[in-house]
Amino acid sequence: MKKLFFLSFILFGFISVAQAQVSVGINFQTSDTFITVGTDADKEFFGEARLGIGHDLGLELMGGYNFLRKSEVNAYVGAGLGLLGDHHHHHHHDDHDDIYVAIPVGILVKPFSNTRNLGFLVEAAPVFSGHDHNYLRGGIGIKYTFK
Repeated sequence: MKKLFFLSFILFGFISVAQAQVSVGINFQTSDTFITVGTDADKEFFGEARLGIGHDLGLELMGGYNFLRKSEVNAYVGAGLGLLGDHHHHHHHDDHDDIYVAIPVGILVKPFSNTRNLGFLVEAAPVFSGHDHNYLRGGIGIKYTFK
């Protein structure tokens, strides 16, 4: 729990330093459901905090790079550091926290010409855990950027 508090503290510092528009969303991943808060996803570099609320309570901090930026679509790659609570999805450990690294690759599509603030995303990420429980997660989501 101390690790989750520490990562939350880092998140709030990251967002306050970023001084950018805020995006919010929900991602339905194969491993968990994430509520997301981040910086403007249309910038070349962006950051995001993901709160896992499905099977496990957890926090993931992700930094991303848009290698394709167009008004109707972004394609990105990133790096994430995450912390899950007492149990890892489909993997049971003793009662302790589980730290992992993820490398998300995704596409954010903004199909509505009258509002490019709303987008739909598709993402895949290999996830590497310190307990040799590596896996590939994938999912879809919705993101809205307040501008």
